[in-house]
Amino acid sequence: MLLRRFAITAGALVGAIAFSAPAFADTVNLSGTVASTSSVTSTATAGATTLSLAGQGTAAADTVVKVADMALSSNNSQGVTLAAAAGGSLTNGTGSLAYQVLIVADGAATPVATDFTATSDSKSVTDFASGVAARDLYIEYDAPALLDPGTYTSTITVTVTDI
Repeated sequence: MLLRRFAITAGALVGAIAFSAPAFADTVNLSGTVASTSSVTSTATAGATTLSLAGQGTAAADTVVKVADMALSSNNSQGVTLAAAAGGSLTNGTGSLAYQVLIVADGAATPVATDFTATSDSKSVTDFASGVAARDLYIEYDAPALLDPGTYTSTITVTVTDI
C-alpha cells in the first residue's frame, strides 16, 4: 500500500510540475500595404478650343469659359486635393493673353469674373460616391481690342494628391 501511495503521490507531483511549468509565447507580426489609386481625368469642352479672343478692334472683358470636365477617383477615405495651374498666358509667339483658373462643383452655375483670383486653384474633394467624384474647370480672361493675329494656345496642368 505504501508503494501504491508513493506512486499516486509521485504521479500527482509530476502532473503538478507539468502544469506549473512556465508557458512560452511568441508573436506573429502582420502587415499589408494598399497603394493610393487617386487619379484625375480631364476632358476638354468645346469652349476650350473655340475661345473668343476679340482682338479685332473690340475688347471683351470678364470672359468666363468652361474649359474641362474633370473625373476623379480615389480609394482614400480622407479625400484628395485637386489642383489646376495655368501654364502661362495664352500666346501665339508674339502676342499673349493672361487668364485665371477656377475649379467648381460639377454642374454648378457658371462663376462670375470676380470669383477668379489667380492663375492656379485647388480644392479639397471629399464627396466621393463609390470612389468617384467630378468637378468643372473654368477660365476667365479680358481680351484686348487688338491682338496679334494667329492661334493662341496654353495648357492647364491638373493634379490630384491624397489629403
